[in-house]
Amino acid sequence: MAEGTAGLNEEEARILAEGIVETIRQPLLVLNEDLTVRSANRTFYATFKVEPAQTEGRLLFELGNRQWDIPRLRELLSEVLPQREAVEAFEVEHDFETVGRRIMLIGARTLRRVGDRPSLILLAIEDVTERRQSEWLLEHQKELAEKIVDTVREPLLILHEDLRVQSANHAFYATFKIDPAETEGRLVYDLGNRQWDIPELHRLLGEVLPDNEFFEDFEVEQEFEAIGRRIMLLNARRVDHLQLILLAIEDVTARRRAEQERELLVGELNHRVKNLFAVVRALITHGDGMRSAAEARQVLLGRLDALAGTHDLLFESRWQGADLRSLAVALRPFAAERAEAIEIDGASVRLDARQALSVTLVLHELATNAAKYGALSVPEGRIRLSWQVEDAEGGKQLRLLWQERHGPPVTPPKTTGFGTELIQRAFGFELDGTADLVFQPEGVRLAATIPLS
Repeated sequence: MAEGTAGLNEEEARILAEGIVETIRQPLLVLNEDLTVRSANRTFYATFKVEPAQTEGRLLFELGNRQWDIPRLRELLSEVLPQREAVEAFEVEHDFETVGRRIMLIGARTLRRVGDRPSLILLAIEDVTERRQSEWLLEHQKELAEKIVDTVREPLLILHEDLRVQSANHAFYATFKIDPAETEGRLVYDLGNRQWDIPELHRLLGEVLPDNEFFEDFEVEQEFEAIGRRIMLLNARRVDHLQLILLAIEDVTARRRAEQERELLVGELNHRVKNLFAVVRALITHGDGMRSAAEARQVLLGRLDALAGTHDLLFESRWQGADLRSLAVALRPFAAERAEAIEIDGASVRLDARQALSVTLVLHELATNAAKYGALSVPEGRIRLSWQVEDAEGGKQLRLLWQERHGPPVTPPKTTGFGTELIQRAFGFELDGTADLVFQPEGVRLAATIPLS
């Protein structure tokens, strides 16, 4: 009588055993000691698409056109099982013609027969192909999600429902200068020596998010020890089936500063344009003493060209200012081919936009008059433009000197012309400086000062 069937006769035990075999939902093979198939259950035939006539009495490795001649299965039956009598979850992977690639966990047990009858071997085969594919898919999806999170350029926190940090991406650690060891598993408000204990964040996570699936673009401003004051847009979303919260943090500090700078720049530009229109209007209305419309046109165009050149320099510097030497070099064309006629002597000095425009007009006016009536109107005439920075009450000031020599004899004008008005207004009114314009017999001389910021 077979072991485990006490109280049953041999026929009853056989019937019971066959019933058990057929009841098991896993494919099951009963092998003789020589590895020929004694029997198999219906699940085996259904799973591997074979018939009893092609199976029973045949060597296991010859089944299904030798599809069961699997090296791992040979290893199990010839090496592993003889030493143990029972083996569980021995994994075998194989391609079958009829059912494709399958991953199987094989349980094997040797049943010792009574007397001189040979032993039997039970092979229980669990097909775990779909399970393994699901595990791989889940693992791949997890890896993909982690890669996506780390690829996102915005700082990102993944929180448990209790607001403890499950993980964070590289951008979060890099932006806020914090380590994973100081982050993962901790309450979000405790991060960075409680720098994240922000009242607005409390309200969003404690009041807004529980009643909503997400919130977007909530602006929060906070001072951080490591990186200073930051302006952030917070975006959060509940992932209910995972009981997680995604918190994305967009640092818009630089953007907000740029917007403020742009607004200031637009306001400053608007102010400059209004001033420029006022200057142009003055240039047009002060055409006194012009002998003809053509002369007035030529003078006006020259003044406008001077303004345009300075405007280009200021535009390149985003209206932050221009160097005085760059403005002075623009006088060279007035000397025609006599480069030695104009001497420029002075170190690099930065003028702001307002100062640059006013100084440009003054220098252009002086050079124009010198070319028509003064030192540049004769071959031997010379002009020296020099400047230096010196200490003054309340800070530094620029002292500028224009001196003409060897030109025609100069006589002081009987009336105040546009050039004189322009100089006095530019230095005395617009630039809060001084201007001393003297018509000496040997040449025009201008000594002026400008306070420097």
